[in-house]
Amino acid sequence: MREITFTLPAPFPLVNRTTGFGHFTTAKQKNQLRRQIMAAALHLRPPAPFERAKVIVERHSVGTPDKDNLWGSAKRLLDCLTTPALLNVRTEGARQRTKNKRGLGFIIDDAPQYAEIEVIGIKCKRDEQRTVVTIREVLG
Repeated sequence: MREITFTLPAPFPLVNRTTGFGHFTTAKQKNQLRRQIMAAALHLRPPAPFERAKVIVERHSVGTPDKDNLWGSAKRLLDCLTTPALLNVRTEGARQRTKNKRGLGFIIDDAPQYAEIEVIGIKCKRDEQRTVVTIREVLG
């Protein structure tokens, strides 16, 4: 069973800090998170994404958010762990669209049949804030 663990230098941003922005600002924030994950873990990426995985995201921060805010905020991070996939072009001449275009290929998808996801909020001191992501391959 393979396991990948990496640490981001800051806790991932909560939903109430990322909503209300325009499209371009939101895209910029998502790309920044993707670049942080690439810097921390691109050398750890498996040659092929895990078929099934258990993903544990630990958000170490000064305060602990409520559970629904914590889970909703982890979506951007989880989207960066998935594998990009081309979508079917329904109208001839339309441009090709990609599902999970910011995905880095650690897991196939964040759907329940591919990933068991656990998001944990941990209270810590201000200078110990970080995000720890562990991806374990599930066999069978």
